[in-house]
Amino acid sequence: MTFLGLAANFCARAKIPLLQEYRFNKQNLRESGLDTDGIVETAMMDIPDEFRASACRYEAASDYEFRHVLERLHIDYSAYHFVDYGSGKGAILASAARYPFKSVTGIEISGALHQTAMQNIAEMKRRDMIRASLLTSVHSDAASYSLPAEPHVIYVYNSFGPEVLQKVLDRISEDLRDMEEPVYFLYNNPMHHNVLEKSPEFQRMSKSFGGKWLVFIRPGYSDEIRKTG
Repeated sequence: MTFLGLAANFCARAKIPLLQEYRFNKQNLRESGLDTDGIVETAMMDIPDEFRASACRYEAASDYEFRHVLERLHIDYSAYHFVDYGSGKGAILASAARYPFKSVTGIEISGALHQTAMQNIAEMKRRDMIRASLLTSVHSDAASYSLPAEPHVIYVYNSFGPEVLQKVLDRISEDLRDMEEPVYFLYNNPMHHNVLEKSPEFQRMSKSFGGKWLVFIRPGYSDEIRKTG
């Protein structure tokens, strides 16, 4: 949470028209007609038994915090794909779709949450809320999803345990092994950050992103050439 987000919620309850661009995701997306609110515990999710032990509950993240972290990357969004692993109902997909990414894709293992995300995407299209070139949700386990060999911003909101996270990192490394551009990994509520800290490819970005966020980068080959050139 952020101080501005809390202040914005107070203003909204008091019907004071200030700071509303900083309101948390569950308020402003609900008013947009999207179903992203609530908490869905893992016991209530329709997921295969072999993935249940590693799964984490669904809860919408803060829209403002996400935008704050994303915009501090200072990247050309139109050159990047955005992927949310464990995207649930699509709260962060809705936020990311407001930027001109090449594509915004959610990977969700729960069929029910995936269907809700698809309904939200249809509503966003109907309301002309999408700036990304493509917005979709994919019903799949995280480690099975193949990434196109192009620049990516990866997002995870503590969606699964360390074993699955390691498999996701291995898949990213394989699919994007020939990438010249950097790959960014946005980790919200980073319970298993040690998996990325130990990675020989990803480096933790030195600047603070605030709150419960860590951001890692896998430098592109062009960056490495500039460093050694």
